[in-house]
Amino acid sequence: MLKSSFSAALLSLGLALAQPAAAQNSYFFPAAQASTFDPKIPTPEQFLGYAIGTHYTRTDQIVAYLRELDRVSDRVSLRTIGTTFEERPQVVATITAPQNQQNLAGLQQARRALVDPAQPAPDYRKLPVVVSLNFGVHGNESSSSEAALLLAYYLTASTSPETQQWLEQSVITLDPLENPDGRDRASHWFDQNKSWPNPTDPLDREHTEAWPGGRTNHFYTDLNRDWLALTQPESRARMAFFHEWYPNVMIDFHEMGTNGTYYFEPSKPFSTENDLIPRATYEVLNVHLAKYFAKALDNLGSLYWTKEQFDNLSPIYGSTYPDFQGGVGITFEVGSSRGLAQEGTNGVVTFPFTIRNHVATGLATVRGAVEEKELYLKHQREFFASALSDARKFPTKAYVFGNAQDETLTNKFLSLLLQHKIEVHELGKTVTLDKQPFEKGKAYVVPTAQPQYRIVNSLFEELTAFHDSVFYDVTGWSQAHAYGLAVAKQKNISLVQGAPVQAVKTLNGTVRGGQSSYAYLLPWSDYNAPRTLTALQRAGLTAKVSFKPFSAGTAESSTDFGYGTLVIPVATQKLPADSVFQIVSRISRQNQVTFTSVGTGFSAKGIDLGSNNVRTAPETKAAILVGQGTNSSEVGEAWFAASQQLGLPLSRIEISNFGRAPLGRYSNIVLVGGTYASLDKAAVAKLRQWVQDGGTLITLKNASEWAIKQGIVKEKLLIPASGGWADTTATAGAKGKAAAPGRSDFVQQEQEGTRAIAGSIYSADIDITNPIGFGLTSRRLYVFRNGTTFLKPSRNPYATVAQYTAQPLVSGYVSKGNLKQISSSAAVVVSKVGAGRVVLFADDPNFRHYWHGTSRLFANALLLGPLLNLPEGPAAISAEEEQE
Repeated sequence: MLKSSFSAALLSLGLALAQPAAAQNSYFFPAAQASTFDPKIPTPEQFLGYAIGTHYTRTDQIVAYLRELDRVSDRVSLRTIGTTFEERPQVVATITAPQNQQNLAGLQQARRALVDPAQPAPDYRKLPVVVSLNFGVHGNESSSSEAALLLAYYLTASTSPETQQWLEQSVITLDPLENPDGRDRASHWFDQNKSWPNPTDPLDREHTEAWPGGRTNHFYTDLNRDWLALTQPESRARMAFFHEWYPNVMIDFHEMGTNGTYYFEPSKPFSTENDLIPRATYEVLNVHLAKYFAKALDNLGSLYWTKEQFDNLSPIYGSTYPDFQGGVGITFEVGSSRGLAQEGTNGVVTFPFTIRNHVATGLATVRGAVEEKELYLKHQREFFASALSDARKFPTKAYVFGNAQDETLTNKFLSLLLQHKIEVHELGKTVTLDKQPFEKGKAYVVPTAQPQYRIVNSLFEELTAFHDSVFYDVTGWSQAHAYGLAVAKQKNISLVQGAPVQAVKTLNGTVRGGQSSYAYLLPWSDYNAPRTLTALQRAGLTAKVSFKPFSAGTAESSTDFGYGTLVIPVATQKLPADSVFQIVSRISRQNQVTFTSVGTGFSAKGIDLGSNNVRTAPETKAAILVGQGTNSSEVGEAWFAASQQLGLPLSRIEISNFGRAPLGRYSNIVLVGGTYASLDKAAVAKLRQWVQDGGTLITLKNASEWAIKQGIVKEKLLIPASGGWADTTATAGAKGKAAAPGRSDFVQQEQEGTRAIAGSIYSADIDITNPIGFGLTSRRLYVFRNGTTFLKPSRNPYATVAQYTAQPLVSGYVSKGNLKQISSSAAVVVSKVGAGRVVLFADDPNFRHYWHGTSRLFANALLLGPLLNLPEGPAAISAEEEQE
């Protein structure tokens, strides 16, 4: 009875949701007749038991349907390419003619020859075009994955001559669930909150997801911005699959606000495009396909728009990365119902309507790619040939990178390059370049003259010249700066290049010198040293941290150990020496770090191991405030850093539960960007008292402003730049889409965009003798900014740990007013409050999980924060300054 009432309500809204397959087909495939489908192939409705558009389909049901198509049809092969954090499979269906299915390996080999300029040009008539259709990278943009089911059915079941031609002339890869974890979070919300009849009120609970929403993956990561950094397992699996096929056409299906209509490319000319990409990508390939999209939507009477916005600047997006691989990547955006039906400025937007639009453009994509097949194949061939010619004109012939004191991070960056199929060589000899030492065996060379030149350039180079001043996402994306490794640009590659690298070498953790009866030492400069400290403490060992450098061994043969070196004394442990050695050995192997065994506390140089400057590190008990008002991305980044990089449990406390939280059990509390207005005076007083009693408060971005304004810490903010804009992290979406639901005009963003800090890279000076800077080997620090929190350097000169340089801009766009405010402002300030301290970050040190240079500072704040004991600075702040 309820089901009948529900169907009637939907039909009254014009949803055409009758259960018979023919009725469904006539709605979603209006240009085709039901008789053109093979009756042996089950429709999604027949398999699922409900009509598409009446319910949100779970990920397991989507996977099950594609498995069924694989079972019943020789056109389909389903493959699992990876697994998410929540143990959901990542699957891709490859749909093509049966004879192509029997030769997928051969076709992939032909694709690799196509993109290799050293190989002869192929016969384009014999080579299928590759079309990649990708759905649901933002989990709550849910119409896309429903459309994937219908497109998979159509391509499998259609018996029309046109479809037969498509399958013979193309290989279609269909990724129905780019973000399985987010998809289920969203689908459960929408299904749990639907009604009979369904409210169309935008304020109904169905249309207003609870924090954090289903957009992101398990760690609240926007997977649409992870194509270059590859920080998440979903992204790494997808990248490996991408490079098996090098798609000619790749579509990313999205949703935008309910008041939007439908968007497809071309995007805004020049201002949103990257100069590394041949103009033909934007002016020929995009334009050709756009005609097919327009015709498909015209046939439905659906409104659409193009050429007005969205960024094509960088290869961080799933619909832009293909542009850097000789294909064409395209974003589709449909106005979203965010539920089964919702009122908007264009009337009531229904779930089936949004699905139908995506089905129409999906079929149009295949049609256009096949009909223009030779154009796209030739372009891809010429793209990689032109990459070599462009590289030869570029003054830099090679990049040398590496850090002999941090082989772990060097390996991590090397792995990233190899995943992008970049040619890398060993360093031929130990050299000093640009006043930086590079050690053979621990440094690498990346030549620019290679087919992947454009990705190489994107990973290493700075960019400060743009065609426009309005952006909707980052304008600085260099991974070389993010990792914080030493990099040198070379004009003569023959001086440094060694043998090619095929794989990342394994670092075998060990204890150099074997078992000790005295102590074990580990340099804090290794990327995995912080997680090693956590592991040692969780295993029951006491660890100390050196606040001064020293040398262990004899005067003739000694090893230098820098700030932050871990010291694991043997005699003072609760466990016997054999057990201590076994634990240290096991953890060294697990974390791939090398301890040094010493038999004496007497140092050849510097402090001895019994010095008061070797302090016991207390075990970290950390919490982070989460929930409505906090920036979910920054919460996810801090959570990921603690969980995945440090192996540290991080208690996530809902803001609504803060009043009853026993703060005494925590040594550290983290506040990310957001608003904390829901914390009343009593809660603020409770937090202030906890800090004064010895707690370490870590604040990011505008949470630092909040802490200062609440009087928790007596530091100062700089006056905001004239016309300065609020935190830009609220903008999000495919290719920089505005996240505000229901917005169809972007006038305000265009006006304010020029004043935003559009995700750019800056240089700062870091005090590496301060515990927050321990482990860094250079005072030069690259910092990412996308907010407008401006911290004034502390009156205590020891409290300003990191300060922007006088001319800080390295890469990206920033207005002159904001640049003036950033210059010489503080990036990190540590302020003593009673027995505790507050670590204020002006920026997000964990940005998108890949800003490793500054995430080390966050790790230090978590693990070493309680050890911070600032020397006294100048006299207390005057009353006059207090009133500023």
